[in-house]
Amino acid sequence: MFSKVPQRNPSVRVNQWVYSSLCQLILDGEFVPGVSITLRGIADSLEVSPMPVREAVTRLISEGALDVSEHNRISVSVMNQSKFDEILYARLQLEPKIASQSLKLIDRKKIKQLDEIDKQLDLYLETGNIEGYIKYNRLFHFGIYQSANSPVIFPMINSLWLQFSPFMRVVAGIVGTNTIHDYHKAALNAIIGQNHKALYDAIHNDISEGMGLLNDSIVN
Repeated sequence: MFSKVPQRNPSVRVNQWVYSSLCQLILDGEFVPGVSITLRGIADSLEVSPMPVREAVTRLISEGALDVSEHNRISVSVMNQSKFDEILYARLQLEPKIASQSLKLIDRKKIKQLDEIDKQLDLYLETGNIEGYIKYNRLFHFGIYQSANSPVIFPMINSLWLQFSPFMRVVAGIVGTNTIHDYHKAALNAIIGQNHKALYDAIHNDISEGMGLLNDSIVN
């Protein structure tokens, strides 16, 4: 079984657990873009039958996280310039907006959680831990976005992250963490100060900075 997938809670349906597990693995960059994956291999690794894997993979294909070729070869989506440009545009439209909307719903407990996540993230950046950086960067952003309780916008954002996270993992592994800079402190200060515009700007700048690094690594 994949070591980074949590054990299934008996109350959670198998097909939902398989889908959530695959999402986590994709978001963490555990699958390399362009490399084939098999339904049987995933089923064996998760110790489930192929049916829930097939359902999850079909769903992830529809969300753009996985590709299927004319020969039924399944792989994590490969990044190209046109796709990247659309993802960047969508992120800049959706993420600063949902972050600003979440502001009034973020309490002191959530602020403390975000601060702890960011401190751990800084440690990973300092020590060059790519795996930790990928995970905690997502936890920071999603920790803000999920506070908005948006049943429409957040799933769209999650789909966008599924499409670029594997590519981000590859690029970060190549360039290292010394070149990565974020605006998380500015975002936290904006949250503490209840400043909508400052939070909007911090998330917008953070996306622009991070995606700019990825853009320089696209090969068409």
